[in-house]
Parts: sequence; C-alpha cells; structure tokens
Amino acid sequence: MSMTEVGIYTVEDLYAYREQRDDMTVQLIEGELVVSPSPGVTHQVVSSELFVVLARAVPESLRVLAAPLDLLAGERSMLQPDLMVVPREVRSGKYVAQPPVLAVEILSPSSRRTDLVRKPEVLGRFGVEHYWVVDPLHPAIRVFRLVGETYESDQVVQGDGLFETDAPFPVSFRPADLAR
Repeated sequence: MSMTEVGIYTVEDLYAYREQRDDMTVQLIEGELVVSPSPGVTHQVVSSELFVVLARAVPESLRVLAAPLDLLAGERSMLQPDLMVVPREVRSGKYVAQPPVLAVEILSPSSRRTDLVRKPEVLGRFGVEHYWVVDPLHPAIRVFRLVGETYESDQVVQGDGLFETDAPFPVSFRPADLAR
C-alpha cells in the first residue's frame, strides 16, 4: 500500500508504514498518519531527566514508561507520548490500551502543533486526566487537567521556578534543571 494516498488510515496501516520509515516517528491521530523526524538530543536529555524525576516520585502502584511506546487512544488513534505514567499492572503487550494516569509531551519544532492541539483533543476524549507539556528550548512546563473531555490549563512554571504538584502524585522540580 502506498502511504502517499490521502485517506483515513487504520492501526494496521500505521504498522505497515512504520516498517517503511524506521527513521521517523509515525503516529495515527484520528485516522491521519502524522510523521515527524526522530527527536534530537535536547529532547532526549529532557525526556531522560524527567523520566528519572518521575520514577523517583511515583507511588508503588504506578510506573513510568518512555517512548517509543504506543498508546491506543481510540479506534483511529495510536499516539506515542514521550512519557506515560500507568498502573504497575501494565507490563506486557504491543501497546498501552488504557488511559495513562499522566501523559507527557516534550516539544520539538516539528511537534508543537500536534502536542499542543491535536494530541490533547484525543487524550481528553480518551480520559487521560493529567497532561503535561514541557518546552526544552525555553525551559517550562505547562500542566493541563481534564475537565469533562477537554483540558484546562492549570499552571505554567518557567526556567528556575519550582514546579510543585500533588496530582496525580507529589513531585517537584525546576524545568531548567531538566536540560542541564
């Protein structure tokens, strides 16, 4: 099948396309294949540092998982959040099929619109209660909480400011420290 055709794709189409393009990140968002370059070093530094912070903070009942790992967020959406916090029982399978407790995206120039607009729409309908967006170039974290099926911005912390939260579990860090 040619992936240059415009149309509504399935999860099977996504897997077939990924076999052709292992140098790209490919996600399925509401039937549309969304292709972006693999993340750069700054993105991965922030991802790994935040993974450690979260792994130290999660309660025993939860675990932190990092991309690339699929989240089946509906019949026509297979996303790859940069980090997910899921119940500890999630430990096998090709993808996560239940709403994570927390989904985190780390912005890249190519993913900004997807991470700030398209993914929150899908994750909200799927029931992910907590969604964080981290900007590694201008260190900041923006926290969103689910109200109904849409997100409301809860707080924004920039640079050396201290981010502290009790939801979905107690954790604190400085956004600038993630990129140092």
